[in-house]
Amino acid sequence: MTQDRYPVTPAKIGVSLLTLVLLFAMLFIQQPVIVAFLCFSSLITAMLHFNVFESTADTHPLNKIDLAIQVTYLILSIARAFIIGSHP
Repeated sequence: MTQDRYPVTPAKIGVSLLTLVLLFAMLFIQQPVIVAFLCFSSLITAMLHFNVFESTADTHPLNKIDLAIQVTYLILSIARAFIIGSHP
């Protein structure tokens, strides 16, 4: 069994940093419209992950870390959008 390891590129680092910035923004912003926008942006960053990283078989730690951040951002943003949207 071979381990695939693709090189780290600026785009990969950029997607990871962008996701972290948007995740922290989503956690601290209280305005429902902006939280809804950030919820939608979590879907876009998840799509970016699969466009920028070559393969899910990539064993590079950045791939695994970014995928975990993407899933966390997606789940938390949906939950937060529902919570903030349900309050009058």
